[in-house]
Amino acid sequence: MTLRKDFLWGGSVSAMQTEGAVAEGGKGLSNYDVKPVKEGDADWKVAIDFYHRYKEDIALFAELGMNVYRFSLYWSRVIPDGEGEVNEEGLQFYENVIDEMIAHNIEPFLCINHFDMPQALVEKYGGWHNRHFVAAWEKLVKVVVERFAHKVKYWIPFNEQNVFLALGSDLLWAMASGKPLSEGDILASDRQAVAAVHHSHLASAILRKHLKRVNPQAKRGCMVTFAPVYPRDCDPETVRKAAMLEEMYSHFCLDVMIHGEYSEGMKTMFAKYGCTPVFEDGDEKLLKENTADFISFSYYATSVVSKDTPDENNPFALSKSLLAMVFGKQEKNPYLEVTQWGWTIDPIGIRTALNTLYRRYRKPLIILECGLGIKEELNENNTVEDDYRIDFLRRHIEEMKKAVVLDGVDLRGFLTWGPIDILSSQGEMRKRYGFIYVNRTDTDLKDLARYKKKSFGWYRHVIDTNGEEL
Repeated sequence: MTLRKDFLWGGSVSAMQTEGAVAEGGKGLSNYDVKPVKEGDADWKVAIDFYHRYKEDIALFAELGMNVYRFSLYWSRVIPDGEGEVNEEGLQFYENVIDEMIAHNIEPFLCINHFDMPQALVEKYGGWHNRHFVAAWEKLVKVVVERFAHKVKYWIPFNEQNVFLALGSDLLWAMASGKPLSEGDILASDRQAVAAVHHSHLASAILRKHLKRVNPQAKRGCMVTFAPVYPRDCDPETVRKAAMLEEMYSHFCLDVMIHGEYSEGMKTMFAKYGCTPVFEDGDEKLLKENTADFISFSYYATSVVSKDTPDENNPFALSKSLLAMVFGKQEKNPYLEVTQWGWTIDPIGIRTALNTLYRRYRKPLIILECGLGIKEELNENNTVEDDYRIDFLRRHIEEMKKAVVLDGVDLRGFLTWGPIDILSSQGEMRKRYGFIYVNRTDTDLKDLARYKKKSFGWYRHVIDTNGEEL
């Protein structure tokens, strides 16, 4: 089974989970820098020290055979307060990283924002539910696009943009401020969640508009996390709930990013719950004229719903429910194993996801995140015999290839999450995804040395053969 000759093989990370150096290079405070750290977890101050070790890490990625690397920017490293003076030292750091990738024949794939926000903006405006964030975002985008658009081919505005609705103010307001929501706030939080996701759509269109202006050849994409939803049984009510969960969680955002408008179903639902997004003059035109060229997505797990799953056609309850179900707090699927974190292991689900997305949107697809998080330690030979990771990825790639060769899906690339060990989104170093082991724990930085795991050689051979030999 053959993939296209220019297939993208690589890995994805975020700024806060890799860079460290949070008080260096002119960087301002971000919401992650003030986020409370749970006892036993890591903070973000050092992460894996990519800021100082990027040349070493990129050289390892090149040795691994990667031809693409998706990374994100720290907004507060480029504009420390989010909307004021540009930090040239921060911009130069990212340019150095991009140039280093290009020198190693690795395609830079840039995600502008991976959930981080300058803390100064949070304190001034609250979060993405406030439209002032859109104006601040446009300044960031202009600076970054004008600096990098002729060096970076692939662009996405946000990581997992559908999570804006699922987490709403929990992610974009309360977490950022470090303050709990009051009962009055909770009452308003659903409206703010819709406002936040609407503003994210405007922000995404703004990025694509400026990319077209500066470099029309740049590939302007979007990203969601996609999790197929299975009905527990064939009761029509169960099947309907499964379809609705998938619709609310994933297609709601993709419809706007690909078609440039909200679906009629979502308009009706927003009206029902009194949270219709506020459109200002020019918003509809902005969305309609600046849709995405490709769809990228993360794939980790699938979920199961039953007839008893709570369902009032409420988009907020549904999306939050699915997020919890996907990531370990769900009914168990008796046909599937789970990871150490309770996430289902479902290789066939990646084929299902690819077919669902391609059949509905007819846009090129790129898998931007897929991987297995495991607790690991170096053995006496300074490596990790991670056959379980090899097996996990082999089975997923096999199903991915079936989607391309047997089903006709236009797939352009496969990137693993965390090609090198990084902090998890919750600040856990113990949850390791990489082909490269980083010598630190949650609480002990040790020497941060890099060691190749067994999967390093395996993935290199997969890339060398363009997925023919797994």
